Amino acid sequence: MYKPMLIRRSTKGYNIRLYRNSTPGATCTRKYGDGSTEVLDYPSSKKYFVWVEGEVVKRTDSLKVAEEYYDDECKKLYDDTHGRMVIGQSTLINHIHTFKSEFPTASNTKSEIQDFLDLRLLSYGSKDTKAQLLDKSESVNPWSIK
Repeated sequence: MYKPMLIRRSTKGYNIRLYRNSTPGATCTRKYGDGSTEVLDYPSSKKYFVWVEGEVVKRTDSLKVAEEYYDDECKKLYDDTHGRMVIGQSTLINHIHTFKSEFPTASNTKSEIQDFLDLRLLSYGSKDTKAQLLDKSESVNPWSIK
């Protein structure tokens, strides 16, 4: 079984995604723990596609065009989008475009740190302290000095 090549997903948790068309013409069905099912039909051509609420809305051979279209779709739902990926200024954590400035610090509340981890699908224990949560976020921070 193959896995869809997800490049980016919404930083706000909306169902907007950018994929690399790694298996043209294939169908991928995903079943979730809550009983829901998601079907992803890969386009038969083009290298990249943007998927919104279960539907392919853009196909292109250009990553630049795909990222710009993806960003435009995100802007329809929220203003503070991240724009195109810029190497060295941002990183992807579980397909979430993350800037250095977004990583939690000691000035963030425990709840804010948990929100950061949750959005990026990073696990933590219910009894983890604020310091332990910060350590988990730092473990994926490429700018962290270890």
